[in-house]
Amino acid sequence: MRRIVAHFIRKESQLKASFIQNQITNHIQFQPIIIYRYKSKKNDGGFAEFSLNDTPTLDLSEGKLFDINFRYLKKISAQDGDKVKYFLKKNNAAVLHFHYGSDTCIYTDVLKNSGIPSVVSFYGYDASSFNSFLFGYGGYLLRNRLFPLVDKVFAMSPDMKKDLIKAGCPEAKIIIHYYGTDVNLFKDLTPVYTRKEKITLLILASLVPQKGHLFLLKAFVQLVNNGCNNIILRIVGSGELENQLKNFVNRNSLQNYVKFIGACKYGSQEMLNELQNADIFVHPSVIAENGDKEGIPGTIVEAMSAGLPVISTYHAGIPFIIKNNESGLLISEGHTNALADAIKKLATNINLRAKLGQNARRFALENLDLLTKEKELENIYDSFNKLSQTNR
Repeated sequence: MRRIVAHFIRKESQLKASFIQNQITNHIQFQPIIIYRYKSKKNDGGFAEFSLNDTPTLDLSEGKLFDINFRYLKKISAQDGDKVKYFLKKNNAAVLHFHYGSDTCIYTDVLKNSGIPSVVSFYGYDASSFNSFLFGYGGYLLRNRLFPLVDKVFAMSPDMKKDLIKAGCPEAKIIIHYYGTDVNLFKDLTPVYTRKEKITLLILASLVPQKGHLFLLKAFVQLVNNGCNNIILRIVGSGELENQLKNFVNRNSLQNYVKFIGACKYGSQEMLNELQNADIFVHPSVIAENGDKEGIPGTIVEAMSAGLPVISTYHAGIPFIIKNNESGLLISEGHTNALADAIKKLATNINLRAKLGQNARRFALENLDLLTKEKELENIYDSFNKLSQTNR
């Protein structure tokens, strides 16, 4: 009989984020149940399709007109706590898995009172900028309402582990665990490394500061001004920076070189076509002005799985999966000259594109596969249960 793992998120639209959805829907020895507090009416949770189907789900947003605990204290009410307790007991939950450290704080009373082994996954900003949120209130929440109560904390990379220790998490609680990517969706694509004329670069990411779109466009200005006119950049995604990026393209006369495609569904034929038709994948992540950082961008792993050569930065967990000049090209954040040079280097070197793309695919398929990582995750769940039983 499959054991039960309860997945906690803040808003149900986060189920459309592939990195959360994949963990929930690909369990092997465990069966998921889902708890969320907020039902979003906006498209603010990623681009994957998701159906709850027969998954037992507790929607704490039902019937809520005003809840002072949630709005001002950032925690669920005692009444909601009782609902969660009943739901966990009814479904015989063996493990609690919380997603986003910043969001977990609303479930503090569940952590205090459930008596069930628990883990929280950090993904990016929650391990970096959230610590200084509201003049340090975010860090206060982590140190007082999360780290002392949760059993284990997942960091995606050694860099994130350092950020969590800096935020006050005991090192002994941290496990470096990358959740993996469904590489099987992309492994059958057949990259073409031999194109010599028009070279297509692709970035597939939400249009937010830490993804580095403006940094990339500045490099394109430099390349075009220096006579490199055989390159095309396709920007797939949507987000808060869309107007700013389009205005930059217009001001710098890049309309013939940069195409805005808009968002596409995760795993869709449109997404696969973009990867198939690209020559180079570029994702030059940067630390945003507010301190936001990435974890390990899933689209980089997807591009690697598709066999594309990748250009990225020495940012957060990216060097954890890409070795410079072996499975991709890495440059320092914000160095426009270096980014322009890396693009030109790959655009003019067929052999290098093939070498980096093939090495990237091999590494992704062997080390970053979702199902392999799911087995690792469930082994960690099992270790919690063994520890819990030993301590009883």
